[in-house]
Amino acid sequence: MWTSTNFKTYEKQFDFTSSEQGKPTYTALKIDDTDFINMIEGLDGEIEENQIFQTILCSSCGIYHCEPGNWVALRQSNNFVFFIPAFEELHCEQNQSEYAPPNWLRQKGSFWLTKADFEKIKKLVPEFDKQKSINSITKYELLALYKSETPHKMFGDFPDFKPLRKNHVLAVSELDNETAFEIIDSKLKELENSTEFEIIPLTENDKVISVFLDDSSTTEWNAFCKTGNNYELLLGGTFKIIVK
Repeated sequence: MWTSTNFKTYEKQFDFTSSEQGKPTYTALKIDDTDFINMIEGLDGEIEENQIFQTILCSSCGIYHCEPGNWVALRQSNNFVFFIPAFEELHCEQNQSEYAPPNWLRQKGSFWLTKADFEKIKKLVPEFDKQKSINSITKYELLALYKSETPHKMFGDFPDFKPLRKNHVLAVSELDNETAFEIIDSKLKELENSTEFEIIPLTENDKVISVFLDDSSTTEWNAFCKTGNNYELLLGGTFKIIVK
């Protein structure tokens, strides 16, 4: 997962001559060095009731839903707003390319903002400002997000998740491997059976438990943490998942 307040808009010209629309200019939203939304005006009235939307529209015509992919779901929990894969739609579609997430999400993970920073980005994206409230993240989405955000695809690919790939774990800080596996498994089952949960940020008093992986690109996974006498799953190594 990642976050940034380095967002700005700029004018971006497109070539729509193949669809006889000339070369119009739209407003794009850039976060860091990434085009987060390529046509802000193209979102007008297009965010659906379940608050999923296409971030990158067809560069040849600008028509919503013309090209597959680049979809995210807008969700909130406590004082945070998340841009996550459209898990429900992905699960229902036989062709998962239709609602596939954008490149920036596949490469860097889901994006999050504090609600205060989301208020700032709403001033740049009118369609966000039209949303009276943000849908809460569901248990199904949270479980899928936790497993999807693991490095080295430790649970396989959504939606066909598999048991934790224990053979890719070299060692665990503070605990032996089997104890760590049991904690992760039990906390996931606890979340699956829960009726209430929340996502809260780590504190300096929490002790992160690192899982070291047999992988050349990513060697460490912050899978969970110890808070007092309890263990809690870590979402993207940043947020604790608390089951009430």
